[in-house]
Amino acid sequence: MASTKYLKLVPIFFLALVAAAANAQTQSRMYDHVHMAVDDPQAAALWYHDNIGGEWVDGRTDRLLFGTTRIMFLSDRGNKRKSSAGSVVDHLGFSYTDLQATLDKIEAAGATLEGELRDVPGLFKLAFAVDPWGTRLELIEDNQHLGFHHIHLRAPDPAVALDWYEETFGGIRRNLKGRIPGILYAGNVWLLVSRGESFPSTEGTIDHIGWRAPVAKTTMEYLTSRGAVVTRQPREMELPNGMIEFFYIEGPNGANVELVQRAPDMP
Repeated sequence: MASTKYLKLVPIFFLALVAAAANAQTQSRMYDHVHMAVDDPQAAALWYHDNIGGEWVDGRTDRLLFGTTRIMFLSDRGNKRKSSAGSVVDHLGFSYTDLQATLDKIEAAGATLEGELRDVPGLFKLAFAVDPWGTRLELIEDNQHLGFHHIHLRAPDPAVALDWYEETFGGIRRNLKGRIPGILYAGNVWLLVSRGESFPSTEGTIDHIGWRAPVAKTTMEYLTSRGAVVTRQPREMELPNGMIEFFYIEGPNGANVELVQRAPDMP
Protein backbone atom coordinates (compact mmCIF):
# COMPACT_ATOMS: atom_id res chain seq x y z
CA MET A 1 0.00 0.00 0.00
CA ALA A 2 1.30 3.47 -0.82
CA SER A 3 2.35 5.53 2.17
CA THR A 4 0.16 8.36 3.45
CA LYS A 5 2.99 10.78 2.68
CA TYR A 6 3.05 9.66 -0.98
CA LEU A 7 -0.71 9.93 -1.33
CA LYS A 8 -0.60 13.52 -0.07
CA LEU A 9 1.95 14.36 -2.76
CA VAL A 10 -0.22 13.04 -5.63
CA PRO A 11 -2.70 15.99 -5.72
CA ILE A 12 0.22 18.44 -5.58
CA PHE A 13 1.97 16.68 -8.47
CA PHE A 14 -1.29 16.55 -10.47
CA LEU A 15 -1.94 20.26 -9.94
CA ALA A 16 1.59 21.05 -11.10
CA LEU A 17 0.98 19.11 -14.32
CA VAL A 18 -2.31 20.95 -14.91
CA ALA A 19 -0.62 24.30 -14.36
CA ALA A 20 2.18 23.42 -16.75
CA ALA A 21 -0.31 22.34 -19.41
CA ALA A 22 -2.29 25.56 -18.98
CA ASN A 23 0.87 27.66 -19.35
CA ALA A 24 1.73 25.79 -22.55
CA GLN A 25 -1.63 26.58 -24.09
CA THR A 26 -2.11 29.55 -26.41
CA GLN A 27 -3.26 32.67 -24.61
CA SER A 28 -6.79 33.51 -25.78
CA ARG A 29 -6.99 37.12 -26.98
CA MET A 30 -9.89 39.51 -27.39
CA TYR A 31 -10.78 40.51 -30.93
CA ASP A 32 -10.17 44.26 -31.35
CA HIS A 33 -10.76 45.80 -34.78
CA VAL A 34 -10.94 45.84 -38.57
CA HIS A 35 -9.14 48.59 -40.49
CA MET A 36 -10.31 49.59 -43.96
CA ALA A 37 -8.47 51.71 -46.55
CA VAL A 38 -10.68 54.16 -48.48
CA ASP A 39 -10.31 57.47 -50.31
CA ASP A 40 -12.45 59.38 -47.79
CA PRO A 41 -12.33 57.88 -44.27
CA GLN A 42 -14.81 60.34 -42.72
CA ALA A 43 -17.38 59.81 -45.48
CA ALA A 44 -17.04 56.04 -45.25
CA ALA A 45 -17.35 56.07 -41.46
CA LEU A 46 -20.46 58.25 -41.67
CA TRP A 47 -22.00 55.91 -44.26
CA TYR A 48 -21.42 52.92 -41.97
CA HIS A 49 -22.74 54.82 -38.96
CA ASP A 50 -25.96 55.76 -40.77
CA ASN A 51 -26.54 52.49 -42.64
CA ILE A 52 -24.70 49.62 -40.95
CA GLY A 53 -24.63 50.76 -37.32
CA GLY A 54 -22.03 51.36 -34.63
CA GLU A 55 -21.23 54.25 -32.31
CA TRP A 56 -18.51 56.88 -32.61
CA VAL A 57 -15.44 56.02 -30.54
CA ASP A 58 -11.99 57.33 -29.53
CA GLY A 59 -13.13 60.92 -30.08
CA ARG A 60 -12.70 60.40 -33.81
CA THR A 61 -15.00 60.65 -36.85
CA ASP A 62 -13.21 57.86 -38.73
CA ARG A 63 -14.01 54.92 -36.46
CA LEU A 64 -17.01 53.15 -35.00
CA LEU A 65 -17.57 50.76 -32.12
CA PHE A 66 -19.71 47.63 -32.55
CA GLY A 67 -19.94 46.04 -29.11
CA THR A 68 -16.24 45.93 -28.22
CA THR A 69 -14.97 45.80 -31.82
CA ARG A 70 -13.84 48.87 -33.74
CA ILE A 71 -14.36 49.35 -37.46
CA MET A 72 -11.77 51.96 -38.46
CA PHE A 73 -11.11 53.74 -41.73
CA LEU A 74 -7.75 55.01 -42.98
CA SER A 75 -6.80 56.84 -46.15
CA ASP A 76 -5.66 54.76 -49.11
CA ARG A 77 -3.27 57.67 -49.88
CA GLY A 78 -4.46 57.87 -53.45
CA ASN A 79 -3.66 54.22 -54.19
CA LYS A 80 -7.12 52.94 -55.01
CA ARG A 81 -7.63 49.53 -53.47
CA LYS A 82 -9.21 46.48 -55.06
CA SER A 83 -12.54 45.29 -53.78
CA SER A 84 -12.11 43.07 -50.74
CA ALA A 85 -13.83 40.24 -52.66
CA GLY A 86 -11.13 37.67 -53.39
CA SER A 87 -8.75 39.06 -50.77
CA VAL A 88 -7.52 36.90 -47.91
CA VAL A 89 -9.99 39.02 -45.88
CA ASP A 90 -12.90 38.58 -48.26
CA HIS A 91 -15.80 40.12 -46.36
CA LEU A 92 -17.31 41.25 -43.06
CA GLY A 93 -20.56 40.02 -41.55
CA PHE A 94 -23.23 42.04 -39.72
CA SER A 95 -26.45 40.69 -38.19
CA TYR A 96 -29.87 42.38 -37.96
CA THR A 97 -33.35 41.61 -36.71
CA ASP A 98 -34.94 42.68 -40.02
CA LEU A 99 -32.61 41.79 -42.87
CA GLN A 100 -34.87 42.90 -45.72
CA ALA A 101 -35.28 46.37 -44.22
CA THR A 102 -31.49 46.64 -43.89
CA LEU A 103 -30.94 45.59 -47.50
CA ASP A 104 -33.46 48.16 -48.72
CA LYS A 105 -31.74 50.85 -46.65
CA ILE A 106 -28.15 50.18 -47.79
CA GLU A 107 -29.17 49.78 -51.43
CA ALA A 108 -30.87 53.18 -51.32
CA ALA A 109 -27.66 54.57 -49.79
CA GLY A 110 -25.46 53.34 -52.65
CA ALA A 111 -24.53 49.74 -51.83
CA THR A 112 -24.63 47.15 -54.61
CA LEU A 113 -26.56 43.98 -53.78
CA GLU A 114 -25.15 40.63 -54.95
CA GLY A 115 -28.22 38.55 -55.70
CA GLU A 116 -31.32 38.07 -53.61
CA LEU A 117 -31.89 37.44 -49.92
CA ARG A 118 -31.65 33.70 -49.18
CA ASP A 119 -33.03 31.76 -46.25
CA VAL A 120 -30.59 28.90 -45.60
CA PRO A 121 -32.27 26.11 -43.58
CA GLY A 122 -30.49 25.42 -40.31
CA LEU A 123 -28.41 28.58 -40.66
CA PHE A 124 -30.05 32.01 -41.15
CA LYS A 125 -31.28 34.46 -43.74
CA LEU A 126 -28.38 36.08 -45.60
CA ALA A 127 -27.48 38.32 -48.50
CA PHE A 128 -24.29 39.84 -49.90
CA ALA A 129 -23.61 43.43 -50.84
CA VAL A 130 -20.68 45.70 -51.71
CA ASP A 131 -20.38 49.09 -50.05
CA PRO A 132 -19.65 52.25 -52.12
CA TRP A 133 -15.88 51.81 -51.49
CA GLY A 134 -15.64 48.18 -52.60
CA THR A 135 -15.84 46.25 -49.34
CA ARG A 136 -17.87 43.08 -49.55
CA LEU A 137 -20.44 42.61 -46.79
CA GLU A 138 -22.52 39.66 -45.68
CA LEU A 139 -25.76 40.80 -44.05
CA ILE A 140 -27.52 38.14 -42.03
CA GLU A 141 -30.47 37.67 -39.70
CA ASP A 142 -29.10 35.89 -36.65
CA ASN A 143 -31.19 37.03 -33.69
CA GLN A 144 -28.88 35.22 -31.26
CA HIS A 145 -25.91 37.34 -32.35
CA LEU A 146 -26.72 40.87 -33.54
CA GLY A 147 -24.32 43.60 -34.65
CA PHE A 148 -20.81 42.89 -35.90
CA HIS A 149 -20.92 39.15 -36.47
CA HIS A 150 -17.91 37.76 -38.32
CA ILE A 151 -14.81 38.12 -40.46
CA HIS A 152 -14.65 35.77 -43.42
CA LEU A 153 -11.24 34.82 -44.82
CA ARG A 154 -10.16 32.90 -47.91
CA ALA A 155 -7.38 30.30 -47.87
CA PRO A 156 -6.23 27.35 -50.03
CA ASP A 157 -6.58 25.14 -46.93
CA PRO A 158 -9.11 26.53 -44.42
CA ALA A 159 -8.15 24.04 -41.69
CA VAL A 160 -4.50 25.09 -41.83
CA ALA A 161 -5.48 28.77 -41.65
CA LEU A 162 -7.78 28.16 -38.66
CA ASP A 163 -4.99 26.21 -36.95
CA TRP A 164 -2.69 29.24 -37.27
CA TYR A 165 -5.22 31.67 -35.80
CA GLU A 166 -6.09 29.31 -32.97
CA GLU A 167 -2.42 28.66 -32.16
CA THR A 168 -1.63 32.38 -32.33
CA PHE A 169 -4.67 34.02 -30.72
CA GLY A 170 -6.56 31.19 -29.01
CA GLY A 171 -10.34 31.51 -29.10
CA ILE A 172 -12.97 28.77 -29.08
CA ARG A 173 -12.74 26.43 -32.06
CA ARG A 174 -16.25 25.34 -33.00
CA ASN A 175 -18.73 25.25 -35.86
CA LEU A 176 -21.05 28.22 -36.35
CA LYS A 177 -24.60 26.88 -36.02
CA GLY A 178 -22.99 23.44 -36.01
CA ARG A 179 -22.16 23.79 -39.71
CA ILE A 180 -19.40 26.29 -40.56
CA PRO A 181 -15.93 25.68 -39.05
CA GLY A 182 -14.58 28.74 -37.28
CA ILE A 183 -13.20 30.32 -34.12
CA LEU A 184 -15.22 32.45 -31.71
CA TYR A 185 -13.27 35.21 -29.99
CA ALA A 186 -13.92 37.29 -26.90
CA GLY A 187 -15.87 40.30 -28.08
CA ASN A 188 -18.36 37.87 -29.70
CA VAL A 189 -16.68 37.85 -33.12
CA TRP A 190 -16.45 34.81 -35.38
CA LEU A 191 -13.47 34.13 -37.64
CA LEU A 192 -14.56 31.96 -40.58
CA VAL A 193 -12.52 30.67 -43.53
CA SER A 194 -13.65 29.52 -47.00
CA ARG A 195 -11.51 27.58 -49.47
CA GLY A 196 -10.07 29.63 -52.31
CA GLU A 197 -7.07 31.45 -53.70
CA SER A 198 -6.63 35.05 -52.60
CA PHE A 199 -4.48 38.18 -52.75
CA PRO A 200 -2.91 40.04 -49.77
CA SER A 201 -5.23 42.09 -47.60
CA THR A 202 -3.09 45.23 -48.10
CA GLU A 203 -4.16 45.25 -51.76
CA GLY A 204 -7.88 45.27 -50.88
CA THR A 205 -10.16 47.64 -49.01
CA ILE A 206 -9.95 45.58 -45.79
CA ASP A 207 -6.32 46.38 -45.00
CA HIS A 208 -5.95 44.39 -41.81
CA ILE A 209 -7.60 42.66 -38.87
CA GLY A 210 -6.57 43.10 -35.24
CA TRP A 211 -6.52 41.53 -31.79
CA ARG A 212 -6.02 43.07 -28.34
CA ALA A 213 -2.58 42.91 -26.69
CA PRO A 214 -2.58 43.43 -22.89
CA VAL A 215 1.03 44.71 -23.10
CA ALA A 216 2.34 45.26 -26.62
CA LYS A 217 6.04 44.47 -26.15
CA THR A 218 5.41 41.46 -23.94
CA THR A 219 2.83 40.17 -26.40
CA MET A 220 5.26 40.63 -29.29
CA GLU A 221 7.96 38.69 -27.44
CA TYR A 222 5.48 35.91 -26.71
CA LEU A 223 4.28 35.69 -30.32
CA THR A 224 7.77 35.80 -31.84
CA SER A 225 8.81 33.00 -29.49
CA ARG A 226 6.03 30.97 -31.14
CA GLY A 227 7.25 31.78 -34.66
CA ALA A 228 5.32 34.97 -35.52
CA VAL A 229 7.00 37.32 -38.00
CA VAL A 230 6.84 40.99 -36.98
CA THR A 231 6.33 43.32 -39.95
CA ARG A 232 6.14 46.59 -37.99
CA GLN A 233 7.74 47.27 -34.63
CA PRO A 234 5.71 48.63 -31.68
CA ARG A 235 4.88 52.33 -31.70
CA GLU A 236 2.66 54.54 -29.57
CA MET A 237 -0.22 56.79 -30.63
CA GLU A 238 -2.08 59.38 -28.58
CA LEU A 239 -5.87 59.39 -29.07
CA PRO A 240 -8.33 61.87 -27.51
CA ASN A 241 -9.39 59.21 -25.00
CA GLY A 242 -6.01 57.64 -24.20
CA MET A 243 -2.76 56.14 -25.41
CA ILE A 244 -2.42 53.01 -27.53
CA GLU A 245 0.62 50.98 -28.57
CA PHE A 246 0.54 48.65 -31.56
CA PHE A 247 2.58 46.41 -33.85
CA TYR A 248 1.96 44.19 -36.86
CA ILE A 249 2.67 40.57 -37.66
CA GLU A 250 2.40 38.51 -40.82
CA GLY A 251 -0.69 36.33 -41.02
CA PRO A 252 -1.18 33.33 -43.33
CA ASN A 253 -1.88 33.81 -47.04
CA GLY A 254 -0.99 37.51 -47.00
CA ALA A 255 -3.18 38.61 -44.09
CA ASN A 256 -1.98 41.80 -42.40
CA VAL A 257 -2.54 41.47 -38.63
CA GLU A 258 -2.28 44.12 -35.91
CA LEU A 259 -1.97 43.75 -32.14
CA VAL A 260 -3.12 46.72 -30.01
CA GLN A 261 -2.54 47.63 -26.38
CA ARG A 262 -5.21 50.06 -25.18
CA ALA A 263 -5.43 52.19 -22.04
CA PRO A 264 -7.27 50.34 -19.23
CA ASP A 265 -10.25 52.70 -19.33
CA MET A 266 -10.78 52.41 -23.11
CA PRO A 267 -13.63 50.16 -24.33
